[in-house]
Amino acid sequence: MCELRVIFNGKNIMHDVVRITADKNSIRLQSIVGETKTISGRIIEVNLTKQEAIIES
Repeated sequence: MCELRVIFNGKNIMHDVVRITADKNSIRLQSIVGETKTISGRIIEVNLTKQEAIIES
């Protein structure tokens, strides 16, 4: 599988993320077990090799 950990402003805020949905005001994260989190920011990088997404406000 290819679950990601999400790093927001340098802090690990969520793991096992399988879906990231962005619109102009927010980013919605969804984990493999259905947990969701919505944050404001911009996606800096998604690195599948490291299994991480970096987001900054």
